[in-house]
Amino acid sequence: MRKLTALSLLLFLAACSMPSTVVRTPETRPSLAFEGAPDGAVLFLDGVRVGDANRYDGQPNTLLVEPGTHTVTVKGADGAVLLEKKVFVESELKVLKVH
Repeated sequence: MRKLTALSLLLFLAACSMPSTVVRTPETRPSLAFEGAPDGAVLFLDGVRVGDANRYDGQPNTLLVEPGTHTVTVKGADGAVLLEKKVFVESELKVLKVH
């Protein structure tokens, strides 16, 4: 009888585990998207090469950046500057048009 009581108590305690909670917060960093960047255009952020500008077209990819002022440069495949701009981003998506 003692073994049955001990086993029942053990099963009861095992069934009473604590609930687990997962909290996910949305990304709140600002982001940049580049509209109209031609194939082969290269994106530079604060003088650092980031990659192909048309990769960050906003559908669905955007470039996450830190809040503040950034220098954005987009160069064509031939090295010509297509866009050079200082932008201030705080917490939103900013879309830049490349001509």
